[in-house]
Amino acid sequence: MNIAVIGLGSIGSVFASQFATTDHPLHLHVRGEHGAMMALDGITVHADKSFTLPPQRCFWSFEELDWPEQQTDWADVVFICTKAYDVSASLDVAELTVRKGGIVVALANGLGHLETLVSRFGHDQSAVATTTHGAYREPSGVVQWVGKGGVELSMSPLANVESLKPLEELLNEAGLNATIHREVHSMVWDKLILNLAVNPIAALAGLTNGELLSTNLFSTCMEVYREASNVAKAERIDVLDEVDFENRLRHVLEATADNECSMLQDLKAGRTTEIASMNHAVVVLAERHGLRLPLNQALAAMITACHP
Repeated sequence: MNIAVIGLGSIGSVFASQFATTDHPLHLHVRGEHGAMMALDGITVHADKSFTLPPQRCFWSFEELDWPEQQTDWADVVFICTKAYDVSASLDVAELTVRKGGIVVALANGLGHLETLVSRFGHDQSAVATTTHGAYREPSGVVQWVGKGGVELSMSPLANVESLKPLEELLNEAGLNATIHREVHSMVWDKLILNLAVNPIAALAGLTNGELLSTNLFSTCMEVYREASNVAKAERIDVLDEVDFENRLRHVLEATADNECSMLQDLKAGRTTEIASMNHAVVVLAERHGLRLPLNQALAAMITACHP
């Protein structure tokens, strides 16, 4: 299976490095000085043990250079591992590299990615994924894979979800612990609400995930869940009930206790955050149903005030 990965942030780098442990051909698309350095030096990931993806293991393409024609109609699967706000900008590259009948997978936080892919590639070639793997990049460029989790895959209800079986097998071959989820909207919303409840609070407070387990902050996380779950119900989407969500939240915070969430990393680095596709997007959706989400609204406004 020919694999292409667009976007080599921390999670994209983990996926790419794991794909490199298989025998499948690999194409990585990068941009900027950081992308050029990876193409020269490879990608080093620290987990239980350190390993490096040597640059000669894969084919590299660069946003700043002309498209390599030999990679056109090449990939059986394209993973878009960018930030939420860059998914749309990645579609042109994905369209160039994916072959007829191949699948494009968006692995990004927030809402709307499946709809974005379907509008370009149709129902049968579009998929979304969520992950509980945790990683961050050190200033040296080394990626710390600090929380090993899993990957869930799904497609539009109008597509044949069984067509994802080869991708599930690929991800499991790469050690990424994948499963297929047959209810795409529930899958996306369960991960979304977890991010809503953790990321902006940790980012504004400057805390690690584990520090959110303190009584007052944990209660605030749960209130974010309650607001957002009302929107899911209005959309007729089944999400975890309060007890199950609380148990999942505690498990995730304990398993990633030393992690700084991606939104906190973005604020510290002065980068654009994903708040527009997360809490803000849910607030906008709530307004269509006549619902008020004061806590989510406040969190979205404060994150945007720090950095859009």
